[in-house]
Amino acid sequence: MNKNQQMLSNMYTFAIAGKSLSFTKAGEELFITQGAVSQRIKSLEEQLGFSLFVRMTRRLELTKEGDRLLQALNQSFEVIFSELEDIKFNELRGELYVGVAPTFGQKWLLPRMKDFQDKYPNLNVKLRVKASRLDFQHEPVDVAIYYSKDEHQGFYHQKLYDEDLVPVCSQEYFNTYFSDEAPSAKQLSQATFLHCTESLEGGESGKEWSIWLANQSQQELKSFDAMQRTYHFNHSDMSMIAAKNSMGIAIARASLIQEYLDSGELIAPFERVSAGRAYDLICLKGQQSRPKISAFIAWLTSQVTPEQQ
Repeated sequence: MNKNQQMLSNMYTFAIAGKSLSFTKAGEELFITQGAVSQRIKSLEEQLGFSLFVRMTRRLELTKEGDRLLQALNQSFEVIFSELEDIKFNELRGELYVGVAPTFGQKWLLPRMKDFQDKYPNLNVKLRVKASRLDFQHEPVDVAIYYSKDEHQGFYHQKLYDEDLVPVCSQEYFNTYFSDEAPSAKQLSQATFLHCTESLEGGESGKEWSIWLANQSQQELKSFDAMQRTYHFNHSDMSMIAAKNSMGIAIARASLIQEYLDSGELIAPFERVSAGRAYDLICLKGQQSRPKISAFIAWLTSQVTPEQQ
C-alpha cells in the first residue's frame, strides 16, 4: 500500500471514529481491533501534522482541526458513495438534497414536483427549507435555489428566472384608500405598508417597497418617504394573509402570488417592476454533471415558462 492509499484508509478510519467518538465502536464497525484503530489515527495525525482527538480518560473529543476535517470527509465520502451508486446501477436512484426558500418551495416548486417524481421514481428527494443561505460545507445539500442578486463566486450557478415586484391588496382595501389608476403620494401616505424580509440578506426591512417606489415615473413617488403605518413579516405567506384580510397593501413577488390573483382574494392594481433579483440554482462546482443533479437542473429549467425566461 503506497502513502496515498494508506492516508485514504486512515482518513476513512478517522471518519468512522469521529462519528462515534469511540475507537472501540469504530473497530467493531471496521472489523479491526481497537488498537488498530488507534494506530491508524496516530499515523494519520503524524502525516497531517496536527492532532485530531483530545484523548481523555473515558472519552474522546474532536480537536478544532479534527472537527473541520471530519465535516469535509463526511461530505466527500457521501459524494463518492452516491456516485458509486449511480455507476453501479446505471440509473438515477438514491437521495437528492434540495435547499429552497419557504415560499418559493411552497408556491412554485412543490406544485411542479409531481412531474419530477413521475420521471424519476427511484430518486428520493429531501427538501431542506430555509429562508437564509445554506452552507454547502456543513449542511447536507446537493443543490439549492436562492433568491438573490449575487454572482455566487466559487459555485456553479444558473439563473432560473428574474423576479418582479408588484403591490397587492384586497378589493375592499383598494376601494377604501385608492381611487385613481395610479396611486398618489397622498393616498399612499394614508395606507398601511406590509413588508416582507423573507430571503433578503440581512433582513432588509422595507427594501422591496423602496425598489418599487424608485422605479415609478412620478417624481413624488420616487421620493416618497411617508410610511407612517407598517407591519413587518419574515415569511411571505404571512404578509399575503395580512393583505387578504385588508390590513394593508403588500409588496409581492409576482411569480409567487398568481393563485391569489386568480381567486380574487388579492388584486394587483398598480404596475409591476423588476426586483433586481433572480432565482438562481446553485451547487458545488463539478457537481452539476452528476447524473441526479444534472437531471434535476434540466427538469427545473424546463419548468420555467417562456414569459419568465
